[in-house]
Amino acid sequence: MSQLQRIRPTKIELIRLRRQLVLAVKVHKVLRERLTILVNEFLAQLRESIEKRRKINDLILPVYNRGAGLLGVYGENVYQLFHRTTPALTSVLTTENIMGVSTRSIVLKAPGEDKAVYAGLKDFQAQAYELLKAIIELGKAEEAVLALGREIKSTKRRVNALNYIIIPRLREQIRVLRMKFDEREREEKSRLKRVKNILEKRKKLE
Repeated sequence: MSQLQRIRPTKIELIRLRRQLVLAVKVHKVLRERLTILVNEFLAQLRESIEKRRKINDLILPVYNRGAGLLGVYGENVYQLFHRTTPALTSVLTTENIMGVSTRSIVLKAPGEDKAVYAGLKDFQAQAYELLKAIIELGKAEEAVLALGREIKSTKRRVNALNYIIIPRLREQIRVLRMKFDEREREEKSRLKRVKNILEKRKKLE
């Protein structure tokens, strides 16, 4: 109530409050639309994350079995063979923009020609590379889910602040000013009526 009492009861103040209310309603509408879009994108990224995780589950067992088979054939030397014959992979850290939300990402550059000459290593390299790509894609999808979740939470706070605090407060302030103006108008009409009666009485006396 103290904040309402600090409002200057002027026409200019009423115009300013009305403009603020129109702007707040427009911003509220835009933010609600953005929130809907963000939630839809969040669900899409969540579904993609689930699919990526299933893909990893499908890939990891064949890689493990082939690795175990190679370990049985070549013994512990298989790690050295794999290291010498596998081309180095390079990755680049980047950012992606999803509906105005910045998320971290990794771009994995394709390896060069492999030097695998030992039986089974080439297939193992290909499977391991596909698994690594799937893990990176899962990481990107889950990072997008987290970033979108944070943005949804922030946007929802703004929407709620506009819907339950700012817009109702502006409407109440406008209502109070209108009441004051109506009261002034009634007082002014009452004064004019009294003045008119006085003038009429004087005229009769003359």
